[in-house]
Amino acid sequence: MELSSFRQRMLYGQIDTDKKEAVLKELKYFNSIAPASLRERLGGKFNKEKSAEFCNNHKVGVIIGFFLLLPFLLVLMGIALQFSVFLILIWVFFGRNRGTPEYKAYDYRNKIAQPAIKALDEKLDLTFHFNGADMVDSGQRFDEALVEAHLVRPINKRTYTYTYSNCSYDWLNKENTDAFEFCGYKLYHEYEDSDGDKHEDIFFDGVIFKFRTSFTINGSVNIMSTSTKKTLIGEREKNRFKKIKDKDVTVIDTENNEFAENFDTIATYDNEAYRFLTPTMIETLLKLRKEYYICICMKGNVMTVTINDRAYKNAGRYCFDEKKPTSRWPDSDQQLDKKISEYREAILSIYELKDILDPEGKYMI
Repeated sequence: MELSSFRQRMLYGQIDTDKKEAVLKELKYFNSIAPASLRERLGGKFNKEKSAEFCNNHKVGVIIGFFLLLPFLLVLMGIALQFSVFLILIWVFFGRNRGTPEYKAYDYRNKIAQPAIKALDEKLDLTFHFNGADMVDSGQRFDEALVEAHLVRPINKRTYTYTYSNCSYDWLNKENTDAFEFCGYKLYHEYEDSDGDKHEDIFFDGVIFKFRTSFTINGSVNIMSTSTKKTLIGEREKNRFKKIKDKDVTVIDTENNEFAENFDTIATYDNEAYRFLTPTMIETLLKLRKEYYICICMKGNVMTVTINDRAYKNAGRYCFDEKKPTSRWPDSDQQLDKKISEYREAILSIYELKDILDPEGKYMI
């Protein structure tokens, strides 16, 4: 058994150099039409070599200048509010987006972000299929399906959603156990208090993974992290998720006290849950629970995993960001290498989690 060719390329950092060169050419054009950064507006082009040369040749002057300016700096610290207003005015005057019409109309996602990830593999795509059917049988909206699948806590208010970034690999190929989807996702309610101040009630703010597994589950299995609530008689377990009223599911008892304190498990068929929850997998989930608020829903050959409030390694909410930069970068080559490297590191973290939860699906058969 061996890793697929795609995963081997990710592991060794191999990319399509022709596609990279095409993206680099486009990136150089983008930087030619993008607005200058605030640093450039305030001080011209930043040159590290000239700055280092200046410091080496004027060390005494720099030290004397620092001590002469020290009283002035202390005064500024005493009037921090006024200084903050001054900085805001500088930003408005110098840093405001004054891009050309070409910059404003430029399709950064489809001309740079998407081709950049295609340099790693043609089947990678900056998309996510918000399909509730991957988690539940009924045709619900994605946010409603997350609640029904016990992946986020119940929603009792009008909610909004926000996607930070997303990515998929060969997701529509149901036979490919390398297939995955990733999304940085926020589910929240926004309201104003009597003073007109805006607040948020956040139901979920983290990362969502979908994996094609090497096994198939009949019905569904749901594994939910529990939390504790302090009471007068100490801490007690608290389930933050939808109450289990469905008579067609079974509450699973693994006879492992530590697991029962950290997870609640339900399944359509108890034997399917026990097939997944081997002693080794229970130990694996407990290790994950020490660092992450993790929940899992398995249906068919799709495993959906949510981690609230944080990233999994390099797979964070913004790791596949496709938003157009507000200013140009001084080094196009460095900028592109950094972006592709961040994509690759995020993908490796995604597969690390996948391999922990589905070790049999790691290798080609």
